[in-house]
Amino acid sequence: MSKIACVIVTYNRKRLLIEALSSVLAQAEKPEYIIIVDNASTDGTSQLIHSKFNFKSKNLFYLRSTQNLGGSAGFAQGIQLALKTDCDWISISDDDAIFQPGYFAALRKSIDQHPRQQVFSGSVLLPNGQHDAMHREILTNQTTLTTRPVSEAAYDRDFMYDIFSFVGVLLRRDLIEKIGLPEKDYFIRFDDFEYALRARQAGPFLNVHDAKVLHKTTYTRTAIAPWKEYYVMRNRIASLYKHRGKNWQTKGYSCQFLARKLLAILLFKDRLKQAKPLIGAYVQGFQDGQRGHLGRNPKFLP
Repeated sequence: MSKIACVIVTYNRKRLLIEALSSVLAQAEKPEYIIIVDNASTDGTSQLIHSKFNFKSKNLFYLRSTQNLGGSAGFAQGIQLALKTDCDWISISDDDAIFQPGYFAALRKSIDQHPRQQVFSGSVLLPNGQHDAMHREILTNQTTLTTRPVSEAAYDRDFMYDIFSFVGVLLRRDLIEKIGLPEKDYFIRFDDFEYALRARQAGPFLNVHDAKVLHKTTYTRTAIAPWKEYYVMRNRIASLYKHRGKNWQTKGYSCQFLARKLLAILLFKDRLKQAKPLIGAYVQGFQDGQRGHLGRNPKFLP
């Protein structure tokens, strides 16, 4: 049977982390290794989870960063640690991903049925029971790397797609060794998008209908945080230039992306209330993306 290492990255969400970790440990066919990467949480995460789980176990690991380097660096650290085990596959998720019963059993069954497949995932559900369409997407333009969500009808069965998020995705070890670690300098946002572009070189991804993960997110497309939007703008441009180069088409798309983001401020009441910080975040993100200035920006932090 294939051995799986499950990487979970957390920051200041200790209650959600307990639920996420418990959902992995409760699996009938649980992963052989579970790795928690704590991005320097300040809410007592370390004390609480060590009081509830046995980290002296040979298959349960806890790694705490000395500072919050963002989800991108957290995933890179977790995957790097997973590669030190004898795992065959690595699962990646945030602390708000709650694996539903039978998740890893369904993925292992698909691994046996599709021995050449490099990447699997499960269907992402919102608390209201609807599919979270942001996490499984189809590339619609190879030049600008634009995407559309997989249709709702596709979720009635297994399906192939092009772009994953780091919510319930499972990658073959050999593929990870080939494409490397996630871009740790992205901090947050689009690190999974960029990583999917690299992984896609080995073929499309397979979403398994019988594997489901509940995403307990509070993110919406209307109510957004300006500091996060800085990384959305910057990293989207950086990933585009990395994979398609800096030319008139990609430069033109980058300008369109900025224009759409600025226009959206006028369309949503919640964004209009934050107009000044949002404009500042988008403009700075655009400039840094153009220049390739990555890393943790002290002006844009939670």
